[in-house]
Amino acid sequence: MSPTITDPRPVMVTAPNGIIWTRRPEADSTPEQFLAALRQFLTMHSVAAAWNWWRDGQAEQERARIERIVFGWDNGAPARTEADAKAFAADYMKTVRADMAKDRRARQRRASRQYDQERQKDRLRVLRLESDAAFFAHVAAKPSSPEQRQAAEQRAAAAMKESAGLRDRIGRDLERVIDAQGSTPAERREHHLRSHINYWRHPRLREWSTSDKRRFKALLAMPPLRPEDMCSECEAPSSWHDFDFSLRLFHPAPEPSSRAEALARLMPGWWERCPACTAYKIEHVWGGSRTLPGFTGDQYVAMLPPLLKALFGPPPERRPKPAQAPKPKPLAVIPAGIPLDEVVARLAEAQKLHPQAEVRRGRGDGWELWPATPRT
Repeated sequence: MSPTITDPRPVMVTAPNGIIWTRRPEADSTPEQFLAALRQFLTMHSVAAAWNWWRDGQAEQERARIERIVFGWDNGAPARTEADAKAFAADYMKTVRADMAKDRRARQRRASRQYDQERQKDRLRVLRLESDAAFFAHVAAKPSSPEQRQAAEQRAAAAMKESAGLRDRIGRDLERVIDAQGSTPAERREHHLRSHINYWRHPRLREWSTSDKRRFKALLAMPPLRPEDMCSECEAPSSWHDFDFSLRLFHPAPEPSSRAEALARLMPGWWERCPACTAYKIEHVWGGSRTLPGFTGDQYVAMLPPLLKALFGPPPERRPKPAQAPKPKPLAVIPAGIPLDEVVARLAEAQKLHPQAEVRRGRGDGWELWPATPRT
């Protein structure tokens, strides 16, 4: 048997930036696999990469797979020892901690100079009014009556008018209104997106993968969110607020015996609702002259977008299975093995009751009487 001849030439590939990489002898990935892993290596800690890494341990496994492929190739750079790698990691973490401390001090200075509690409250009211206006616009698009359309249009116009007045007072650029910690809305959105993925999306996918396939498939198919898609005040996408859905994942309970606790008991859902979310659902339950005429829960569910309807709406009604026609039975059965005179007697009786019946062979060599087959 002749020995196997291996190709002595090294496997090489040129990356998009022009750097030539050579596969190490112990590696087995293809150039195509390496280039794909190299692209993923640069973004594997990003929000977009983690979007669908929802299984327990999946993020660690994916990152280990990417690193195994990338580190199996050499670009000719000077080799680093384990001590070099540890020193690099220590310097990197020192830089990260220094940057975090610098950002924290910058936010503190910003808060001391710029934070205005009333301006922040006005900003939140603008967001809530605009969510209200969007909610009423959805109702007006598919109203149950002309009266309901008119009321919804009036409510939407009033909300937008009040919102515009507040914007003029606090400044048109709401993104420059900071909170008490000195954080801008954009900074909070970035944080909220990571929380949405790690503490809501992934846990729900793990739960629904075994308990609710309908919701699981809908959530899994949800396109990745960007930071700008998020609410600056809670862990939900801002578009969800137009339909009265919000996620305040880390919102503490109201203080015992406080006015907030009393209100929370009177109006379930009020305390948990994001301040940038429309409040119409609570208003409708509470009742009053501003309630939309004829607005029902069925109408509310019908106006939800498909994703929200699948995630939060009631399950679709199951159509009842069509009733199956009863299995035909013989008019009479004459079993095998009985005396002849009894057979004759039974046949005579059956003939009186069913003169048009016909005899067929039945189970166990017996005889059965069935309605006559129509002749054509």
